[in-house]
Parts: sequence; structure tokens; C-alpha cells
Amino acid sequence: MSTTAEPLRLAEIFRFLAQAMRYPQASWFNDDFLCVYKELLGQLGWREQQASLPAEMTDAALEEVQVEYTRLFINGVPHVIAPPYASIYIDGTLNSVTAEKTREHYRKHGFDITTNEFPDYLVTELDFMALREEEEEGASEEFLRSYFRPWFAPFRDLVLKEGADPYIKSVVAVIDFFTRDETTADSEQAA
Repeated sequence: MSTTAEPLRLAEIFRFLAQAMRYPQASWFNDDFLCVYKELLGQLGWREQQASLPAEMTDAALEEVQVEYTRLFINGVPHVIAPPYASIYIDGTLNSVTAEKTREHYRKHGFDITTNEFPDYLVTELDFMALREEEEEGASEEFLRSYFRPWFAPFRDLVLKEGADPYIKSVVAVIDFFTRDETTADSEQAA
């Protein structure tokens, strides 16, 4: 029996990150989930982010993440800090042209939204990329290039600047890590 973990496929990572960006509930945001997330951070070598997370999921720790999630993504005062919807960053308004183009792209690939969420919601986009990667390795690249990356950077920057919770900030950083354009990242490192 091998003591090293089998490398995760990108589809599994996208699916896990989609779950990680849902509103935290005790039914899934628990010690088991936290353990898997810490393992992922460890595989990335992100020891500082790993150490910033609670040792175990208590009611108080869950509530802290829920409060911060609400402040950042749902109902902040005087406004939502970082709405997790592409159309806000591209069109300046929710559920607009970008959302409809995203929905059409999903339909083109046989993906149907089964929730009441808008199609350009971060979680929905991560779920779609997971499905594309399950179909064929690298199949999410077109969506990343045309739909995801144009809006994710400003969203990421807001969360990293305004966020107070290490869990939420680290999840957004991990999403950035797995969705960044490798050609751009390579050219930035060479400069």
C-alpha cells in the first residue's frame, strides 16, 4: 500500500473548490471537509495558509466563516464587497449579457443549471469546468480563457484585500492557482 496520495485530477479539484465556495453549512463544512482542504493546501506546499485554519471545526469557527461569507458575497454594509458573479465585473450589473452568454455556452456543451443561481455564479462556473474536465482533460481551457479569467482577477483582488477570514481568502487563492493562464504565469516569471 502506497503512503503517498494519488494526485487529484483537475475535475475533482474544480468540484471540491465549487463546494468550498458554497455557503458554509454544518452538513458539509465539518472536520472531514477541513481535513481534505488542509491536505490540498499541504500538497501545494501552502503551509502558512494550512496553519491559519482552525484545528477542528467548532460551532464558533463555522459561524465566523458564515458571517464573513455573508459580508463578502451576500449582504455587506453598505454593499456586497465581492459579488461572485461575472456579470458584475464585466457588465457592471447582475444577470446581464455576460450571464446569458455563459448560459448559452453551457447549453452548447449540454450543461443545464439545476439551481436558482445565475449562470455566471462562481460556483456554477467551477461545476461546469469540473464537468468539462471529466469529459476530456484540458476541455475547460476555452471556458477559462473566454468566460472565467476576464472577471475572476478583480473578484480575487477584492476578496484578498477586503476579506478577513483565512479560509475564504485561501480558497480564492487556490482557485486562482488552478485557473490561471500558464502561458501568462510563465512569461511573468521570466520577466
